[in-house]
Amino acid sequence: MAFNKLICVAALLTLLTKECDSQLSVCGQPSLNTRIVGGDAAPPGSWPWQVSLHISDHFCGGSLINDQWVLTAAVCVEGLSSLTVYLGRQSQEGPNPNEVIRTVSQIISHPDYNLSATDNNIALLKLSVPVHLTSYISPVCLAASGSTFYSGVQSWVTGWGNIGFFDPLPSPGNLLEVEAEIVGNAQCRCDYGSLADNQNTDNMMCAGFREGGKGPCFGDYGGPLVSKQGGRWVQAGIVSFSFGCAKPYFPAVYTRVSQYNNWINSQITRNQPGFINFISNGTESDFNVSCTTSNSTTHPPNPKSTLTTPTKPERE
Repeated sequence: MAFNKLICVAALLTLLTKECDSQLSVCGQPSLNTRIVGGDAAPPGSWPWQVSLHISDHFCGGSLINDQWVLTAAVCVEGLSSLTVYLGRQSQEGPNPNEVIRTVSQIISHPDYNLSATDNNIALLKLSVPVHLTSYISPVCLAASGSTFYSGVQSWVTGWGNIGFFDPLPSPGNLLEVEAEIVGNAQCRCDYGSLADNQNTDNMMCAGFREGGKGPCFGDYGGPLVSKQGGRWVQAGIVSFSFGCAKPYFPAVYTRVSQYNNWINSQITRNQPGFINFISNGTESDFNVSCTTSNSTTHPPNPKSTLTTPTKPERE
C-alpha cells in the first residue's frame, strides 16, 4: 500500500501520464475551500466534485469519484439511457468558465435497488471521456467499509435544488451549501414512525437538524453528503429521499456509501476511488434511543405519500 502511494505521488510531481491505481493521493482536498462553511452560496471551487445531471435541464446532483466516474442515486437515473454531466459548474444560468461537459457512456444502478423501499439507492455513471483534474474539478474521497458517523457529526450537503418545497432556486442558480448533523438510524426510525420499518435500513443514514429549515429538496437528490477528517473531505452519503423539504423532526435520508465499497470497486477497475476510514470521536448516543413518545402532533398519518423524489425534466 505504501509503495503504491509513493508511485502515485511521484507521478503527480513529475507529471507522468501513467495513472495511479487509486485516487487516494488526490481525493477530497479542494484547494479553493479555505473557509468555514455552513452558509448559502458556495464560492467557486469549494466543492470540486459536485456535478449537475441534465436531460434538458438540471434534475439531480452527483459526485466525481475519479477522472471518469460519477456517483449518484439510482432513483435519478432509473429508466434513462443517456444524460449529460456538467463538472466544474457554479451557476445554472450564468457563465461557468471552469466548466467541462461530458455525456454518459454507461449507467450502472445497483442490482438490488428497490424503488418501493428506496434501498440500495446508488448508481455509477461512466463519462464518455475522462476529465482533466483542476482546482475546480477533482474527486471526493469515499467512506470506507467500517466507517463510523456518530450522531452529531458535522456534515455538509451541496446542490442546486429548491430552497423550499414550492420555491425554486433563485436566479442565477448558484450552487448552495448547507450544514447538517448526522442523526443516528435509531432516532431517524423514531422520527419517521411506521414508515421507517420498511424504509430505513442499515444501508441508509440520516442527517439534518431537529428544528428543520436546512436540508436537501427537489434537485438535490444524488448529491453528496460529506464530512471532514483531518485535511480530507469524505463522502458519507448520497441524497436519497426525505419527507417534504427540511421539515422539523424529519431528517433527510442518505444512501450510506461505506456499505458499497466492494460493489463500487467491482465496477471501476481502473483508477479506483480513494476510500478513507472515517472514525467518529466519542461514543454513539444513538444506542440509547427508544421510541417512547408519540409524534402524532408533528407526523402525518401517511408520510409515505409525500416523500420527495427526483422529478426528471422532459427531453427536448
